[in-house]
Amino acid sequence: MTTVVEVPRRMHRGRNAVIVLIIVVVVLVALFFVGDYVAKKYATDYVRTQIASSLGLPSTAPVTVSLGSGSILLQAATGHIDDVYVTVDPIVLDGLSGSATLVAHGVPLNQTTPVKSLDVTVFVPSSTVATAISRVPSLAALKPKVTLSGHHIAVTGTVSLFGFPQGIGATLTPRVTAGNPSFSIDSATFDNATVSASVLDRYLPGLTTLLESGTSLCIANDLPKAFTLSSVTISGGSIVSTFNGDGVELNSAALAQKGTCPAN
Repeated sequence: MTTVVEVPRRMHRGRNAVIVLIIVVVVLVALFFVGDYVAKKYATDYVRTQIASSLGLPSTAPVTVSLGSGSILLQAATGHIDDVYVTVDPIVLDGLSGSATLVAHGVPLNQTTPVKSLDVTVFVPSSTVATAISRVPSLAALKPKVTLSGHHIAVTGTVSLFGFPQGIGATLTPRVTAGNPSFSIDSATFDNATVSASVLDRYLPGLTTLLESGTSLCIANDLPKAFTLSSVTISGGSIVSTFNGDGVELNSAALAQKGTCPAN
């Protein structure tokens, strides 16, 4: 005789409820990830547009945006995005071509709330630096040659003294003076002899002032006024300028106002 064991209906119902719950959870998780993907794409496109607009870039500009790790939906629930990384390569600012990166942390969704931290770093290669310095009207007559070596810039040229050509040169280190790029003169040469900077001024009045001026490398007038120049260094054969925007409100009113550069 075969014994038939009946499974209570309550057990069937309990098992079905668990299966339904698992399906619901899976669907909700899937929807969350889909929603997070859509939200991240929207946020990425929005940031790209805002950056291009604030820098006056064409819509076809190569702007790459990364929002870091973590869920955008969960970050949005806190009212800010944790990390934003932007790269623009190439970029042309005030005639100087190079590349730029933007790193921001604690970016608020409310545009009237200041960003926690923000840095913009612009890299200008040696070829562009040489061209910029050689085009300074007062230096053009010297036919300067510019090279970047280590953490310094070497500038050499030729002047005519009593009808005889004399070679001059100076080794410069970039720095920031009153919020603008400038240079300090580390050493100088005249007719292959090491001299003080004042000796150069004796033969060519005002030359040291020209050499110390970094106006030809100023790009502030192409960047939002709220971004202040914090450092200028030489790295990897490029002039590296870093601008700080901590506490800036990332809205059109704040980003539309451009900075200024001293006259040549």
